[in-house]
Amino acid sequence: FEGLVRLITEQQLSVASAKAIFLRIKKLIPVFSPEQFLKISNSNLKKTGLSRPKINYCNILANEILSGELSFRSLHKLDDDELKKRLCEIKGIGEWTAECYMLASLGRKDIWPVKDLGLQAALKEVKNLDLRPNEIEMSEMANSWKPYRSIVANVLWTSHD
Repeated sequence: FEGLVRLITEQQLSVASAKAIFLRIKKLIPVFSPEQFLKISNSNLKKTGLSRPKINYCNILANEILSGELSFRSLHKLDDDELKKRLCEIKGIGEWTAECYMLASLGRKDIWPVKDLGLQAALKEVKNLDLRPNEIEMSEMANSWKPYRSIVANVLWTSHD
């Protein structure tokens, strides 16, 4: 739950902004769980810098977990494609969030988030390209790195940061 909330927080924000907001959220929730998250008022969550839509997405996620609609035990047993599909069924979770969750929180070995702007920028620098590669170019460039694209993604992110 914490990993997905962190990623929802990070959507379309700079690394520094997202980190600051998430740290403020963590101060409000000593034991990070869906139950504790739902106990925090939306106005207090808004004060952390979390937007109204993201508050809504996190609340939907917490409620799906508490209702049993989403089980991490079952989710983690799915293959990459099934897992991404299931996560993307949850409002507020798209391909980028699902892929980054599989990479960062689950340690899946062959995840390549082609929509990640930081990853695109890192490849632009490393490959000395004139422009950031688009999603198709990102996929093509990464073919030779299968089945370890997650490792390459982490190295590129580190080089870019």
